[in-house]
Amino acid sequence: MDEGAREELARLRARAYGPDADIDADPEAWARLRELEERERVGPALVDTAPTGGRDEVAASVDSEEEDEEDPPERRPLVRSKRGVWAWAVSLAVVTALASAATALGLALVPVTGSADATQVDTLEPDPGADTPPVFGERTGAERAFRDYYGVTAFVGYAQVDATENRSPCIYLLDTDEVADDDVRGLRGNFVYGGCGAGVFPATVEFVVADGMPPQFVERFPIGTSVQFVFDGENVGVFSDRR
Repeated sequence: MDEGAREELARLRARAYGPDADIDADPEAWARLRELEERERVGPALVDTAPTGGRDEVAASVDSEEEDEEDPPERRPLVRSKRGVWAWAVSLAVVTALASAATALGLALVPVTGSADATQVDTLEPDPGADTPPVFGERTGAERAFRDYYGVTAFVGYAQVDATENRSPCIYLLDTDEVADDDVRGLRGNFVYGGCGAGVFPATVEFVVADGMPPQFVERFPIGTSVQFVFDGENVGVFSDRR
């Protein structure tokens, strides 16, 4: 079968088995399809026997078979063929969609470093005898205080941070000098840092040391140093990019 016949066969198959099949209304096209399909089926076998019988016998055999086909060929069940084509198309679409989704996920999930690999340099010491300052308002009994840390005092507790009954761990850092002043109701210190956790994420406070921090803190952590305080629910660890 030459290239032109193959192209014609492909077009006729699309009209017979494709989703927009219309060959039922065209008997000549249907007959031509059967003829080309029969040539395609018989062709390779005839080529295999050509060396023993010669080209003339092959041609005679083809002509003989074509003459014997006087009755109209039995049509294939188009409904079944269409269903098979659609099943194949749907399965191909599903595989393609899954592959595309996997590719999209692979491209969208860009690794993000969750930590700067800072070193823990200290653990704050609890101060059981200390009370939370008045600036925090009404006490709930869950608050805890830690001892002065280079002019900074840390307080932790659990606070309701949304409209639900869920309470999240929180940590606050204040100027120790201000905390010691029991008469202070507002926040007049040079800094107030605070942060709350959520679920598995701990409460953290991080900042870059700048002017306004206590002198002893700046001596321990020079200006420009990155510092982080992490409350894991029990202890407060201090992390820094400088030891």
